[in-house]
Amino acid sequence: MRNSLKLKKRKSILIKIFTVILALTVSTILFILAFLQIFSNKSNPLYAHVHLAITLIILVTVGFLVASFVIRKILKPLSVLSKAVEEIGKGNLEQRISVDSNDELGSLADAINQMKADLRKMIQARDQLLLSVSHELRTPITRARIALEMIPDSAEKESVAGDLKEMELMVTGILESERHKNGSIKINLSPVKLADILSNVLNVYRTEKDRIVLFPVAEDLIIYVDQNLIQTVLRNLLDNSLKYSTLKDKPVEIGVISRNKDIVIQIEDYGQGIPLDKLPFIFEPFYRVDESRSRKTGGYGLGLHLCKQIMDIHGAKIEVKNKPDSSGIIATLYFRIDKGI
Repeated sequence: MRNSLKLKKRKSILIKIFTVILALTVSTILFILAFLQIFSNKSNPLYAHVHLAITLIILVTVGFLVASFVIRKILKPLSVLSKAVEEIGKGNLEQRISVDSNDELGSLADAINQMKADLRKMIQARDQLLLSVSHELRTPITRARIALEMIPDSAEKESVAGDLKEMELMVTGILESERHKNGSIKINLSPVKLADILSNVLNVYRTEKDRIVLFPVAEDLIIYVDQNLIQTVLRNLLDNSLKYSTLKDKPVEIGVISRNKDIVIQIEDYGQGIPLDKLPFIFEPFYRVDESRSRKTGGYGLGLHLCKQIMDIHGAKIEVKNKPDSSGIIATLYFRIDKGI
């Protein structure tokens, strides 16, 4: 019974379109036959022929316009479904598709809605698992660090201490990311000079000052943000740039551009770039371009994810792309002046 019902639904749109095409075909044939009949009848005057011909042309034109309207109405849900699929590709699983149709397009819309709900549940389950595990790990990590202090100094102790530090950093990153995602963290927005933000960030890199160049920044550039969070974004981007820059004689460059209602911050390095097939995933949690996850490159794939979350809650935008000549990365932050960001 279910299979026969599905078969009927699949045929419904085809039947609708076939009916319209059949109506057009019949109308066209009748038009041609009537046209030939009119002009083959020598008894009627010329003006009568012309009058009937014009009438038939108008009727057929109207028929085609009506058919076009009907077909467009039948296929209109396809544009809605196409946009919905694009949103899914961007990670938006909240918006529900509404298609008032009892044919297979309606069935497809229902299937996509169900798929989005299932994906949302899977992601929530994954996030909850990570959150629960992270909470549970904090206590044994703390106990292990306390116990480690009782052991005499040695190479083994230093190695274990390094492992515990890495675990602690990963757990802290997961919990911090979850706080931003759930909106449980409060942001303190205030007007801040961009020059002051950049100055505070660069103070952290005093030992690496020869590897960073900051181009002049106007003192009157002000953005309305949570200063600590934006400084976290800039530090994460600078850490990545310094870590992956391979040319020691080419420092990481920081520039600020003010155009129209935007303030743009660009961080440009001279590293190895990111493979094009991996660029779309760099803001995903735990995603790392270096699949070996070696200690040399470090990190847990949470840095850029956290940057994206912070920029999102500010209503701002972050973009990371390769240079045109593939000689490094350009990370760009966009802040809207008219919105304070």
